[in-house]
Amino acid sequence: MAVTTEEILAAARELAGRAMTDGEEKILSVLCAGELGAWRGRLREGVTEEDCGDALTVACAWGALAAMETAWEQGSGRVVSFSAGDLSVRETEGQTAEESANALRRQAERLMAPYARDEGFAFWEVEG
Repeated sequence: MAVTTEEILAAARELAGRAMTDGEEKILSVLCAGELGAWRGRLREGVTEEDCGDALTVACAWGALAAMETAWEQGSGRVVSFSAGDLSVRETEGQTAEESANALRRQAERLMAPYARDEGFAFWEVEG
């Protein structure tokens, strides 16, 4: 059975770990559909969506969430750090949104490695 955008969206909602607005869900749905199309295009010859099992659904959800990560951080308008004289307040430590998004993309690539063509490296013929 082919993977659907709705299945991917449901997985992305679960993995997001936070409630989303209706607008965010609409954007996430579009991103999920885009990820599905991109992964379908990268499947190795002879590999079907069914061969991937749930890996395709999860990889698409991670990819869509990676695309949302920086948008959430940039759109939050929250103060990450504040200083006044000797006083400093920092809200969060750890990964930036970009680092989190890149980690999600790497996880998706590893998950789909057995099923997808590797498009990250190529040899080119060069005349010497």
